[in-house]
Formats: sequence, C-alpha cells, structure tokens
Amino acid sequence: MKKTIISLALICMLLSAFVNPVQAAGQTLRAREDNSFRILIVADTQDTEKPRQLMLDLLNAELDAADVDLVVLLGDNIYGPYIGDDKDKAESAIRAVIDPIVERNLPFVICFGNHDDENCISKEEQIAIYKSYPGCLNEDPDISGVGNTCLPLCAADSDEAKILLWLIDSGTYAEKEIGGFGYVKEDQIDWFKEGVADYNAKGAPTSYVFQHIAVPQAYQLLSPAKPFEKGAFSGLFNPFSKWYKPNADKISAGGFEETPGSPRIDSGEFSAWKDCGVKAAFFGHDHVNDFVGTVDGIDLIATSGIGFYAYGKGDEHGARMLVLHTDSPEEYETEMVYYKDLFDKPISPFALSRIGIPTFIVVVSVFAGLILLITIIVVIIKKRGRTQ
Repeated sequence: MKKTIISLALICMLLSAFVNPVQAAGQTLRAREDNSFRILIVADTQDTEKPRQLMLDLLNAELDAADVDLVVLLGDNIYGPYIGDDKDKAESAIRAVIDPIVERNLPFVICFGNHDDENCISKEEQIAIYKSYPGCLNEDPDISGVGNTCLPLCAADSDEAKILLWLIDSGTYAEKEIGGFGYVKEDQIDWFKEGVADYNAKGAPTSYVFQHIAVPQAYQLLSPAKPFEKGAFSGLFNPFSKWYKPNADKISAGGFEETPGSPRIDSGEFSAWKDCGVKAAFFGHDHVNDFVGTVDGIDLIATSGIGFYAYGKGDEHGARMLVLHTDSPEEYETEMVYYKDLFDKPISPFALSRIGIPTFIVVVSVFAGLILLITIIVVIIKKRGRTQ
C-alpha cells in the first residue's frame, strides 16, 4: 500500500512540474498558483564516500513522496572526520546526497554543520562543489561562515517578496576558551538584520531561518529533572550531564531524546530574530530530536537525522515537510515523515540505526580494551601465585 502511495506521489510531482512550475529566477523563488511553497528539510545525511544504502533509500523515498519545490540540506551533509583531507572522497560523498535531488530537477540550498569540514577539505572547497550542480541556490557573502544565503519567495503573480528564507552557517566549534559547539558571529547577525531592513522597506516579508545548530534558547523548552526520572533525558551517551524533561506547555509536537547541542554562549542571534520578526527557525544537529516548540513568539523546530552512519532514531529517521503560503506568510504547516511512514520492511538490527557506526566502534574498542586489561590482570595474579 505504501509503495502505491509513493508511486502516486511521484506521478503528481512530475505533473506539477509541468502544470505549476516553481521558478527560481536568479535567487528568487516563486510559489505555485495556489500560493503554496513546499520544502523538504533533510538533516544530517552525515555519511562517507560509500554511503549506507538505507540512507539513500530513505532520501529517495522522501523525495518521491514529498512533491516539493525546494530541498534544504540542514548540515552535516557529509562526515568529515572519516573522509579526511581527500577531495575525491568529499566529492563522492557530496555527489551521493546531491544526485537524487538533481535527478529530479529540484532546486536546493545547503547549510553547513560541525562535521562537514571537521578534519576534511574546507567549506570553501565544498561550497564550490555544491554550486557546480544545477539547481544550487547558495550565495556566499563576505561574512563569517560559508554559504550564508537569503532567498526571497514571491507569490505566483507578483515580484514582491512575501517570505524570506535565511540559510545561516552556525559554525563548527567555538574557540578553545569558550568550548563547545560553534555559534553565529556578529557580522552574520548584522548581515541578517541589514537584509531584513532592506526588504522591510519594500513590504515587510516574514522570515524563516534554517541552520544546523540550535540556539541556546532551545533549552527554554525544557525543565530541570532528576537523573533517570520518567520522561527525562541527558546529553546523549552521557548520564553524568544535566538532566531535563520537556516542558509540555511550550512544545506542540514531536519531542526530545537528547539535550540540544547548542553553543555555550548567546551571541545575540535569537534577540535579532525577535527584533526582525522571525516566525520560525529550523535546526538539525541533534539526530534524535524532532520537537516543535515556541519561545518568545518564535517557533523552534528540530528535524530528526536521515543518515544511518551516525547515531539516530531507529525507524523515526526521516525528513521534515514544510509548507509555506505567500498569501498568509505567518502561517505554515510542518510534519516529520519517518522511515516507518514510507517502508513496511523493518530496519535490520545489524544496521545499528540507534547508535551508529562510530559509536559502535568506540563501544567495541572499549569492550575489547577491558577484556585485554582483565586478561593482563588475571595473568599477573596467576604468575604472582606461582612465585609464592
């Protein structure tokens, strides 16, 4: 039954390409005749030059089922630590993710995550690879980060921007004296504020933000909890970190399975969002979170990881659908579309869909090390027993 639904969706997608083409004139997007605009948000494909088939199958199924006008890759698109400083491997890893999008003639735009250029070729080299593909809408203004982009979205019959889509590079890791994950820098915030001011002079469009790492204000969706309290969680694989539980009054959909991997400092980004009337912001990074919550009038929304190389959410790996409306820019619909929604076949336990390959290697290495240590201790004890 699910395969039939996917096939029908694919037929509809192909027909819509001819009936209601979504134009990308330069860097300007145009909605459909009914003023809707459909976006598929894909987070944390995070794989190598030899990607897991599960990830590719799920990505293709998401693209077939979604009938979208734009694909947003939300960062950690490749797994830099494994690929290393090998441009050929990086190109192969990028190609594996981009080819299914390009084959469907879909425009796309990317954010960078903390793993994309970690021990890998630079983001500058990577953005050049992405931009070599047809349909890539990324810009690259002369500010901190790479690939920062603003995409105006117009109604079907107008050249006036009704919605602004902001793609922001949230960085890799902070300076040593700060520690933790990266954050959006002051010049990026100034670029955002100046851009909003320029467009406000032409009609005050509504802004939506997309970036890999969530702002620290995501913690306002949580309440402190006791360790191992029912419904509580800590940092993933770290029971010694602080424990939290979701604040039901602030969360409207989805949930948490780990604390947000937000930066340790507040760089002022969220404050700028409030001043500039941002409606919603979308994040990846935390593979097992898919919450929808509201802080100070701004919706903060997480997307589960789609990749199976790193840790994930089992059959709730997936992508997020977002539907915008140029005739009512403050209104939108969003939902996660999971593996379990698209496939009848269960995920094999050998896929390690929960802990991922890197974590499995660490666990096996630690276990092997403990066995070796115990063996050495036993041998030493036996030798001492013989000499006495």
